[in-house]
Amino acid sequence: MSKAKGTTSKASSGISFLFIPERYRDLSFILALMASVILFLSPALFTGGNFNASDNIASASFETFLNEAKEQGEFPQWLPYIFSGLPSYAALLTTGERSWDFLATLYFGAARIFAGIFNNDAARIAFHYMVYAIGMYLLMRSKGKERFIAFAVGFGAVFSTFIITWIMIGHNTKPIALAMFPFILLFLERLRSGWSLFHASALIIAVHVLVESTHVQMAYYGVITFALYLIATAISSLVKKESLLGVARSTFALILAGGLAFGMSADRYLSVLEYKPYSTRGSAPIEQMAGNKQDNTGGFDYDYATNWSFSPEETLTFLVPNYFGFGKLEYKPKGATQGQIVQPYWGQMPFTDAANYMGIGVLALALLGIFAFRKEIFIHYLIVLSLLSLFISFGKNFPLIFDLFYYNLPGFNNFRAPMMALCVMQFAIPILFGYGLSALNDWRNQGWSQSKHPMLVMLGGMALLLVSGFMISESGYIADVQAANKVPEQLFEFLYEQMKADWMITSFIGIAVIILSILYIRGALSKGLFYTAIAAYLFLDLWRVAYRPMEVEKGDIIKSEFSEPEFVSFIKKDKSLYRVADLVYMSMGKTNIPAYFKLQNVHGYHSAKMRVYQDLLDVAGGGGGNYITNLFLMNLLNVKYISAPQQMIQGVKPVFEGAMQTDQGAMPTLVYENASVLPRAFFVDSVKKETPLIILHHLRDGDFNPTSVAFIEKELPTSIQPAGLNAKASITGFENHKITIKTDNPGMNFLHVSEVFLPVGWSCTIDGKQTEIFKTNYALRGVIVPPGKHSVEFTYHSDIFDTGKTISLGVNIATTLSLLLAFFMQKRKRDIQDNHDAKHSS
Repeated sequence: MSKAKGTTSKASSGISFLFIPERYRDLSFILALMASVILFLSPALFTGGNFNASDNIASASFETFLNEAKEQGEFPQWLPYIFSGLPSYAALLTTGERSWDFLATLYFGAARIFAGIFNNDAARIAFHYMVYAIGMYLLMRSKGKERFIAFAVGFGAVFSTFIITWIMIGHNTKPIALAMFPFILLFLERLRSGWSLFHASALIIAVHVLVESTHVQMAYYGVITFALYLIATAISSLVKKESLLGVARSTFALILAGGLAFGMSADRYLSVLEYKPYSTRGSAPIEQMAGNKQDNTGGFDYDYATNWSFSPEETLTFLVPNYFGFGKLEYKPKGATQGQIVQPYWGQMPFTDAANYMGIGVLALALLGIFAFRKEIFIHYLIVLSLLSLFISFGKNFPLIFDLFYYNLPGFNNFRAPMMALCVMQFAIPILFGYGLSALNDWRNQGWSQSKHPMLVMLGGMALLLVSGFMISESGYIADVQAANKVPEQLFEFLYEQMKADWMITSFIGIAVIILSILYIRGALSKGLFYTAIAAYLFLDLWRVAYRPMEVEKGDIIKSEFSEPEFVSFIKKDKSLYRVADLVYMSMGKTNIPAYFKLQNVHGYHSAKMRVYQDLLDVAGGGGGNYITNLFLMNLLNVKYISAPQQMIQGVKPVFEGAMQTDQGAMPTLVYENASVLPRAFFVDSVKKETPLIILHHLRDGDFNPTSVAFIEKELPTSIQPAGLNAKASITGFENHKITIKTDNPGMNFLHVSEVFLPVGWSCTIDGKQTEIFKTNYALRGVIVPPGKHSVEFTYHSDIFDTGKTISLGVNIATTLSLLLAFFMQKRKRDIQDNHDAKHSS
């Protein structure tokens, strides 16, 4: 099969664009892709609405923290409002203005400007979807495909159901990362053809944006995607006995781009690397559970890492999106006037938000593209890429492949949700779909006999899909749903009706696409009419499924989710320094919201907690590793108030009783005041050295007086004296990065400070002189204070962050200069060529 060439006629796209000058036709299709994204998301963009997803709420919870840091001219690195304190920048939770990384600032600034046009943050994420569509368009154009085919690929890629669902569920870093995939592949191909300073510099920027997305798992899949491409092209060159120079050039350029991209993000990722050994992603739990495969290199245990494993049975959702209940659907009980959003997914994963549906016609024509161009190495690459991502997504359901990566690929065990790998397949299939459309054009020119066999086989496959749908009985389907034990019985009939309708509609759409393709090949349809039909198919099929999870709430998310409830106002009346143990927002799955109100919470939500704190939760917390119910530990952590949605402590009357409005109606809110709370800083009489696990067991059992003894893990360099009642410590200044304690103590005494211990970043001085911080009571801090009145200061400062800023600025400048040099070299080359042409024409 010969490769389709670029456009040669005035209407090579098949649709008349004679009214648009040739030079603007690519721009017209690109604008059409951008308009499609805006139109699809219009329920949010044009109404001031928001996607009220839990991840969006979790991120918005830190608005107050970030705004205050900005006002104070401080780059926010330590967050005191969740988990009793967390290095939020190093944990990739929050960030500030990174002016030294001005290339990333320009790119992400463009997204913010676009959001400003709509006065809606959803538009910021929509910007990245548009970039993704443009990248797919340009990639296909570089392959010599017609404009409409490139448009169809861009449209199919963006509106693949689970890809576009990301914006609806608050997975906002994923589209940023995926948007760079086509550009990186495009620049690698260009560099394989020949060296170009411009393409090399552009590759660096694309890789940098991928890295700056901060979605490490997506970036990791990107590495696999591009490495596989280089391996495939190298094998092809060896088989054809061609020079490997082009592959070597692309490989070198990618490695260089990776290094320089890391350099431009050095402040961020050097901080991450410094913190990782002390996080849950870089160290093992102190108590290993049965079957836990973690070691001191960190990562997740096997069961947790494979919890969201896609199943081979669920590949049926590639054809029938509703078969396993989809993710979110609108359900209207019989006789009801208004529907409600339900989550009737009954597959193997804990839950999901949408099916991984790519479009029945997209998938069918992708298979035809594979058949037609089966001799091309690029197609071989896309096939292997698709299958590999599918097998990885199966996780524990196909351990032969997943385990190979989990146990042998460095860093792979740091990721959970294997089904996320399907995004790579959903990147490859639309490209193959474009090749399928190109194959139809070639077959049209070559005659029906050349394509009769594959087209009839595909038509037969679609007919078989339709017939299979008629054969599924209601009782058999409902029995499977019931066996899954995940969906209420009142939804059984609804699920069957939705599945059956989806099966029929999808089958008929698939048959229609193939019949239209056959008519086009046989000359019964003009190219313009056929392409118009394909465009209509894309809108009809992809939008009808992708729109199902669309749930837009009116108003700004801050106003809708962060209005201060009465119980929070009650707690905030206390202006002293304390922590809270919030169970109200935790019960709603909105654990980080107290941070918005500047309540220092011992709970929170993030996947890279400090290891010592997670161990504290696991062993001594009493809440199964997720929250704290152990009152002894609460006392030690300075928890003065406990908020709960129900009676929590029998025999103890709450100091506040009220209610707050939720989506499910009014919810009780109770606040307990902890009368036995310990201050944030206090002197102890003695210290005792013990092993870490024994210390945790003491905290779990509460079998010691924390004002009399503190447990440490190494001998002190000097002996200490009992503090007695005369030793005083009071916190006179508390900022994110600085804590000031005034002390007055009679002897060489040990000061216990209930702040989380982190051996990097935090330092302590006494009257300006550096002193050692001792790991105390497993997860907290302690210092030796000499007799007298002193000023004890804890300060957070990261030297590695400062070094990273310098590196980032230098690499940004170098990359910018290379781009400018490439631009001027290209302009000079063009001017010379124009002068040469002018001389010869005269």
